Amino acid sequence: MPHLHDTPSLQARLIARGLRQLIKPRKVNRADIPLLRGLMSAFTRARLPAGVKAERVKRMQDGDWLRGEWLRPEQPRRGRALLYLHGGGFICGAPRTHRAITARLAKRLGIAVFSLDYRLAPEHPFPAALEDALRAWRWLLAEGYRPDRIWLAGDSAGGGLALSLMLACKQHGLPLPAAAALFSPWTDLAGSGKAMQENLERCAWFMPAQIHFAAELYANKTPRTDPLVSPLHGDLAGLPPLILHVSDSELLRDDTLRLADLARSGGVAVDLRVWHGLPHAWPNFAGLMPEGDACLDATAESLLHTTAA
Repeated sequence: MPHLHDTPSLQARLIARGLRQLIKPRKVNRADIPLLRGLMSAFTRARLPAGVKAERVKRMQDGDWLRGEWLRPEQPRRGRALLYLHGGGFICGAPRTHRAITARLAKRLGIAVFSLDYRLAPEHPFPAALEDALRAWRWLLAEGYRPDRIWLAGDSAGGGLALSLMLACKQHGLPLPAAAALFSPWTDLAGSGKAMQENLERCAWFMPAQIHFAAELYANKTPRTDPLVSPLHGDLAGLPPLILHVSDSELLRDDTLRLADLARSGGVAVDLRVWHGLPHAWPNFAGLMPEGDACLDATAESLLHTTAA
């Protein structure tokens, strides 16, 4: 059963207020994308925690560029890694904007985390991000990491992309990761969840028009119900254990709740935790918001419990 947590902290309420004032009211168009990218960078900027170092990666892989960064704790456990796919609606975000999550997971798990710098829309619509994720997955396997010793994680659009990656791996006959941890994953770009209206006032980040705008830019000419665009519409049977976190006040609440139901009906082990009154993808505020750190603590514990060391 989902776990509904307590009243949001003062820090969570203050951050939500800032989001309501600076992000949620904005009418979006293509000309606003540079501003949106700058605002996201400012809101999610985080210092690396002590004992974690970042190492940029840029290399040719499978005939194209692979970009990202390794987040490495001191003396990481050898042979194990986590592939992280950042959020940002497929139009914003980068490894640097999500270090509050990636660096803390690296430290909590004691492993190296590779955060992928995938191509963004509208310059690079679907399937560019998925192609980059597949390239990163093949690279980790080629580097000698066993799939049963790789974890996968992502938030928001990156959480949906992580699911799409696993569906693509099934199509291509590639091995799947040991488990996947997803924070507020965006799984239905068609926007058919009831929370899109039920949480219209409660959601701190977005209005439905902003979500539909990003979905249109990313999907481009591909139907939004295509399973590789919206993995909620895919065959989830055979996926590894899923660790899911979502807030009950998000516009995208049902993207996670429906995912959990469908995955379980396909025989997938699901650990679902529902938090109360928090902003979308709140682990991005770890270090500023206690619920962000608590979510990452719970995720690390679940990953370590799900997969044998």
